[in-house]
Amino acid sequence: MKRIVLIAVPCLLFICSSLFAQVEFGVMAGINFNSPKINALNTGGNQLNDVGINSFGFHVGLYSTIDLELFAIQPEVYYSQQGGKYKVNNTQEHEVKMSFIQIPLLGRYNFLEYFHVLAGPQFGIPIQSEIAFAGGSPTDIKDQTKSLDVAAVIGIGLTVPDLGVNGSLRWSKGFSEMIDAENASGAGTVTSLKNSMIQISASYAFGGGK
Repeated sequence: MKRIVLIAVPCLLFICSSLFAQVEFGVMAGINFNSPKINALNTGGNQLNDVGINSFGFHVGLYSTIDLELFAIQPEVYYSQQGGKYKVNNTQEHEVKMSFIQIPLLGRYNFLEYFHVLAGPQFGIPIQSEIAFAGGSPTDIKDQTKSLDVAAVIGIGLTVPDLGVNGSLRWSKGFSEMIDAENASGAGTVTSLKNSMIQISASYAFGGGK
């Protein structure tokens, strides 16, 4: 039910807002610089804190900008590769591979004609969650992964209206504990993971206006 509501809200905004505001639709894509906070067990069974290593991913999806004169609302729906690598015992490098359907509901304020700032909540639904120990084959850990990732987003963007092109730099900070590790055991086992990432994104408006 929670997932249905999260998907339905942006769709309703897209439809209803067109009745009273100028609406722009477009596609977006870009790069993720993932920097999750990961805690994991070493060979002695002791927890090591903040052992995550930065990794790269990508995102691609759809957005809409609903112009309300003083500011705008920008709901989005996009696919995002997240997770990250981590080390225990200084030598063994493992990797948590996660992908999400992300649904940000952002406020947007335009200034100096070509620039804008973005801020708001983001709700992520995990669709893939795997772990690969020391370069081995990935193991599915979806049953240990929480069903919702709540994050905050803040960013700045550049708009070229004549070309319908936008670019943005964003920081997304996750607040949700994504791994349920109540019975964690074994070297390299992840006991805690919270997502965080910097995104460089480009978008193109293909329709809208009123």
